[in-house]
Amino acid sequence: MAALPVVLNVSHFYGGVLKLSLEIMGPIFIITRIVDAIQDPLIGLFSDRFTRRGPRGRLLFVALALPFLVGGFYMLFDPPDAWFGNQTLIAAWLAAALLLVHLGYSGVSISYHAHGAELTDDYNERTRVTVGREVFGLLGFAVAVVLPSALKSFGETQSYVLLGAVFIPLVIGFSLPCLLWAGPSVHPPVVHAEGTALLAFFSPLKNPLFRRLLLVFVVNGAALGVAVGVMLFYVDNVLKGTQTHAGIILLIYFFSGAVSVPMWLWLSRKFGKAAAWLAGMILTAVAMSLALLVGPGDFAFFMVISVFTGIGLGADYGLPPSILADVINAQEGGDSKGKTGTYFGLWALATKVATAIGAGCSLPVLPLLGFEPALGMYDTNALIIVYIGVPVTIKIVAALLIWFIRIEAVRGSVHDEMMGRRLG
Repeated sequence: MAALPVVLNVSHFYGGVLKLSLEIMGPIFIITRIVDAIQDPLIGLFSDRFTRRGPRGRLLFVALALPFLVGGFYMLFDPPDAWFGNQTLIAAWLAAALLLVHLGYSGVSISYHAHGAELTDDYNERTRVTVGREVFGLLGFAVAVVLPSALKSFGETQSYVLLGAVFIPLVIGFSLPCLLWAGPSVHPPVVHAEGTALLAFFSPLKNPLFRRLLLVFVVNGAALGVAVGVMLFYVDNVLKGTQTHAGIILLIYFFSGAVSVPMWLWLSRKFGKAAAWLAGMILTAVAMSLALLVGPGDFAFFMVISVFTGIGLGADYGLPPSILADVINAQEGGDSKGKTGTYFGLWALATKVATAIGAGCSLPVLPLLGFEPALGMYDTNALIIVYIGVPVTIKIVAALLIWFIRIEAVRGSVHDEMMGRRLG
């Protein structure tokens, strides 16, 4: 729930409601994202060190990071009233809140995901763990889509304050069962033998399976980054819809991803995780291509498309972390084998790289193709190319990669599996 408002709502709140200059906001977002990316491998390393505190040591790290997440999120949406109109003070508050919420979010998510990867060493059980977790993650996205619209009646400023306030009991209610009763890690404490922290950070890159998995993950994730970056422009100018329409589309998208999880679990058991992920990529590419037939007012048709792209999202969210859990303990990892927190630290960094690549392939390209609202340029063909053409092309590249290269620890490439070949 925390991720989506930080991406979608913060810029509108500070730029549209608090009237903070966009020229100031831009560098703040860039600097805080750079800090966020750099800290991920470090957080992963610290999470590994907490495994020496027992089989639930990573959950202790999660508990320590939660106050930063809660405090940063609430700060973002409740700046001091007396500071309204003061560009310098509001900018400083935004920067501090973003640094705090990024620190808390990374601390919680990296250690939480790493603990999940250590709950079992069974191939299929790992998929059950990851897809079950991602169901709740996608439901959190859905809550984040609905709440801002539901709270609008309280006024623009107060609705954002309430968004931050509602987050607090939700965090407490959903984190306590995990922190108190989640199963222990089945792995021994992680020991880093590298001489420096820098070597420890990047030791997982010695694992060839991890490098290949990262390549597929970043390429595939860039497609979502592109689509998210221009989605609101597409709904407004191509579909001729409103923010409410956009919210409904996002809700359908995330809900479809959540309910599709049992299907991906079944497919991964029957055909393998990489093959199931490939099927999700193909489904998304085909469904997005159908959006070429959408015109103004075709909301029903586009919502059907959103159902199928959402189902593809279920594969993107549930299967790669499960593959990663296998890769972490593969023999190819050498002395990086089992260093789960460090792997997930680099994984979190890769997630942000994918999003950054997606943003770099979307918003800056639109003016070159004829879409720039600030200059009165509204060529909808530019939106169609960027929102549909670019993500579909990226998905096809990712599908080709996963078809030909081996990313699973106990299986060959999807091509080799389908051709009846096996690892020697």
